[in-house]
Amino acid sequence: MDYLLVILSTVLVIFGGKAFWDWKKNRTPQLDLEELEEDRAEYLQENFDKAMADFKYLEEARREISDRELAAQLARMQRVAKNLLSNLEKNPDRIPLAYKFIDYYQDRAVKIVKQYQDLEETELSTERVRDLKNRMKLTLAALDDAYEDQFEHVLNDQIISADAELKVMQQQLDAEGIKRKTVDIGQVDEFGNVRIDTDLLNQPLGGIERRNLPLPQRRRRNYDDDDDFEDFPEEERPEIIQKKLVQSALAIFLGSLGAHKFYQGKTFQGILYLIFFWTTLPTWISFVEGIRYLFMPVEDFYEQYIKKDKDKNKNGRNKRR
Repeated sequence: MDYLLVILSTVLVIFGGKAFWDWKKNRTPQLDLEELEEDRAEYLQENFDKAMADFKYLEEARREISDRELAAQLARMQRVAKNLLSNLEKNPDRIPLAYKFIDYYQDRAVKIVKQYQDLEETELSTERVRDLKNRMKLTLAALDDAYEDQFEHVLNDQIISADAELKVMQQQLDAEGIKRKTVDIGQVDEFGNVRIDTDLLNQPLGGIERRNLPLPQRRRRNYDDDDDFEDFPEEERPEIIQKKLVQSALAIFLGSLGAHKFYQGKTFQGILYLIFFWTTLPTWISFVEGIRYLFMPVEDFYEQYIKKDKDKNKNGRNKRR
């Protein structure tokens, strides 16, 4: 009877967690528009709902598309879009400033992706189709900068305000005779860091003597560069948290049977847990593992239990090729 209760509790944790994350993922945030006129509030909510619908469509398409290059490009776009939409949710009065993102950039991205998916379904591989699909990917790649420009446009007032406040503070410090430290531009300190002259920050570039200093270069996007996939996929955080909770619940409640190992795809280890089930040793080990999964940071869990599997699968595919 007790064992049956444990199994039922595990099932409730798994399906309850999944239902919660599905609800959270699919819900459309409701803006705080109580203080606005009805027509204005309706206009803002309607535009925000459209932006969220397009975002969700691209998110689903990103998960379904088999083309690795296009999926990676959509992931980069979705990160910027997610941050922009989060900002608009907190500041609904800024929604009109993002009209180009809502009505043009993201809207066109949805249409291009739909057309790409339609071409994929035909399974045609003629030269004309391949050329068209490549041009679609290049067009979507250009939207990265467009998304970021729109985000900066939305934040323009905030940027101007912060810049003005900084200048006022600098003037106040100067008026009180508080001098800012200056060092020779390009001088390297004892830690190997290149320092700059803070008094030169407000001077035009023409008044600064140029030096041959190593400057950070913006990375060119290269779809063959695996580094693009090493960052934590922020847009997948809810799914990763869900997997972490499920793995923890399986280890705590059904770990003695190796359930968490089978869930991870480690069949051999799961069989070992089953074989030595009668010793109760797997019970204690799996309980500790479950607690560890539960309190492990999401980023560490991704690195140890998800990214490694992706790398193994990718290396396996490369070897078969």
